[in-house]
Amino acid sequence: MSRIAFLLFVALVCHAQVDVLIVGGSSSGIGAGIGAARLGVSVLLVEDTPVLGGMLSNGISNIDSYSYESLSGVFDEFRQQVRAHYGYSGPIPSHKATHLDGHSFAAHQAEAGGRWEPHVASEIFRRMASQYPNLKILYRTVATGVVMDGRRIAGVTFEDANGTKTTVTAKVVIDATHEGDIAAWAGAPYRVGREARSPLEPHAGHIYFYNATNEILPGSTGRQDQAIPSSGLRVCIKKYASGAPLIARPPGYDPEQFRFSTKGLSTDVPGGKFEMNVNPIGNEIQELNWTWPEGSLADRKKLYELHKNRALSYLYYLQHDLGRTDLGLPDDEFVDNGHLPYRVFIREARRIEGEATMTEADINPFLTGSGWLPPFRSDSIAVGEYPIDAKPVRPKTDFTKPDKGEGDFYLIDVTTAFQVPYGSIVPKQVEGLLVPTALSATHVAFSAVRMDPTWTVLGQAAGVAAALSVKDRMTPRQLAVNKVQSELLRQKARLVFYWDLPLDHPAFQAIESLSLRGSFRGFPDRTIQPDAPLTRAQAAALLVRHFKLWPSVSGHHFRDVPYTHWAFRDVETLHDANVLGFPALWPQAGPYQGTIHAGFSKPAAAREFLPNQSITSQEWRDWLNRIRPFSLPPLPPGPVSRARAALDLYSLPDQEGVNP
Repeated sequence: MSRIAFLLFVALVCHAQVDVLIVGGSSSGIGAGIGAARLGVSVLLVEDTPVLGGMLSNGISNIDSYSYESLSGVFDEFRQQVRAHYGYSGPIPSHKATHLDGHSFAAHQAEAGGRWEPHVASEIFRRMASQYPNLKILYRTVATGVVMDGRRIAGVTFEDANGTKTTVTAKVVIDATHEGDIAAWAGAPYRVGREARSPLEPHAGHIYFYNATNEILPGSTGRQDQAIPSSGLRVCIKKYASGAPLIARPPGYDPEQFRFSTKGLSTDVPGGKFEMNVNPIGNEIQELNWTWPEGSLADRKKLYELHKNRALSYLYYLQHDLGRTDLGLPDDEFVDNGHLPYRVFIREARRIEGEATMTEADINPFLTGSGWLPPFRSDSIAVGEYPIDAKPVRPKTDFTKPDKGEGDFYLIDVTTAFQVPYGSIVPKQVEGLLVPTALSATHVAFSAVRMDPTWTVLGQAAGVAAALSVKDRMTPRQLAVNKVQSELLRQKARLVFYWDLPLDHPAFQAIESLSLRGSFRGFPDRTIQPDAPLTRAQAAALLVRHFKLWPSVSGHHFRDVPYTHWAFRDVETLHDANVLGFPALWPQAGPYQGTIHAGFSKPAAAREFLPNQSITSQEWRDWLNRIRPFSLPPLPPGPVSRARAALDLYSLPDQEGVNP
């Protein structure tokens, strides 16, 4: 469409114009809406069902995370409101780590706000959204197409439940759909299916895996294909004291299909309810769902009915074949939809090709990381923690082996908290668009990223980036990631993972920001020890990194900092820059004397640096002022904590130090 034709089209049919348009009220969609609205721009969120929060309001009723320490941003605000709703307060009950790292576990305790009823999630998200008058929401409205201005997406067309058609133009569009429909219609390249096995992806492609022993089984080829994981209607089930309403026999029901099922349900949630999350044999479908990602609305409606029949068949099996007449559909959930969720849980559909693509190596730290530390991402916009959880792509037919079916693996022992880069939500070839749900990741990486706690913060990041793009009059691709990061930290979104840095720590924003720029570094156990005293060696390394001082090692000046000491280069660099305050030794040599000074003899290092001693507030400020004179408020005498040092550096102008 030419520029003139585009302007004529908008003038004739445009019904609304906003700064930021969000398509999809998924967990990333509501995260995006709140993130953008907090920056004062006009925001419109359009959702095709009557509820907000995506699967969090459609049957997923517990936190998919392996630590509370990885949660942050809008999702953690949601968790806190869930906790308050059910009357929990005070410390979270202690728990036992079940992970090899000694910390992680399935972090979804009810007392921590980790479990909820679907209607409660929807109510909380509506209440959270209502705090922002500049955030408007349309329900029961589906996207039907896009409006393009060259390579820039300029708007989206919609149709509501009454058949009313609307076109909304926007300065930035966020595709928060699970399917990546808007991105695909706009011409963004994408992938569907599984990549082939590769050096960075040893678990990619066609695979049989037995989770109990962490073994790849014979018959795994690693080949690429178009398969997607199983999907299902995450039905909420209620336990009735005096007998549940029994459902009618679903069409085509055959109890034999459930002979190898668990014959149970999944997580219990408040209100005497349960999630129906039973796989590989239960309420989910494999292989028949492969057409969902690129299917039309009509195709997906047919597939919804297929998923519905499967879920009801399993419930019928429980009620009529196993005698569980106490279990039934809840009388207070989805009351206008036959007490069934509005949305199918599609774990994975399209995945865009973005400016950065996550791989298994970003999640599994033992491929290219160091111990439990995955590769560090200075362009991080979110943190997540969940095992790589790939579900089967084909029905299990061989019951002589213990695996769950082709494509299933749960890499709990080799996954840890990870970062998500900004480029993964910026699609190639399309301007003015951000994609936080169907983001750029391989199938294996996506199998860990695709959890709602991570998606919510990714949406929040997309909303922040969109709003900043509007304010700065530039495309999301042109936006400096550090601006996005600064605002996300202000909104209490975690971008670097530490076990011991809570969101309410006074130095949270400072430590996270300095970590992203490379100044602050944690310990191999992924702690930062914010309230511990800063040692003199740590202070030297911190200052060299923060002020980007050029390394300068002229020799060995301190007997307690030998060449093998981890901070040797940093201490010597500060010595050469005259930062440490030690008096020079050369004046003691006096005037030049050929018989003494023409040779190369030198005394052994006699001074002590005391590298493990805590640096005092006076020493810390003296070192700072020798690098650059700064005006800082006085500190009380005594040791300086790591957090105090971070707050000092975070408050300084962004400049380099004493390099010539």
